[in-house]
Amino acid sequence: NLCVKGLARTKLAKSVLDAGFGMLINFLGYKLEREGGKLIEVDRFFPSTKLCHCCQFKNNSLNLSIREWVCPSCQTHHDRDENAAKNIREEGVKILSTNTVGHTEIQACGEDVRLVGACAKKHSSVKQESPVKLRCDGGVSKT
Repeated sequence: NLCVKGLARTKLAKSVLDAGFGMLINFLGYKLEREGGKLIEVDRFFPSTKLCHCCQFKNNSLNLSIREWVCPSCQTHHDRDENAAKNIREEGVKILSTNTVGHTEIQACGEDVRLVGACAKKHSSVKQESPVKLRCDGGVSKT
């Protein structure tokens, strides 16, 4: 879950906007929904590039210029992008299996509900009532 607006304010703005990152996520979301799939977004602050996918050691000493690194804990050599891809996939599977941790929406009584802190917008829920049937005499009865 990248902050496209934030990336658009950096020196990479033209590249980010030309690539259409936001539109890509929209396309993936509706196409997966149409096919019965589910788009899982990993939190943008998840340390995917700094986390060893073998032993889960978090290497906080990495900066963006370091593209390859060796885990000090298990001595595994990592290409930063490949390591991040493996960590993101693993986190996505974990989110999908729990359906709560790090995920922005869960199902409750058939409607989408946002977890606290997932979005700045407030959504109000509509009370679920039993369906209404019209009687022959023009009156209304609840079932």
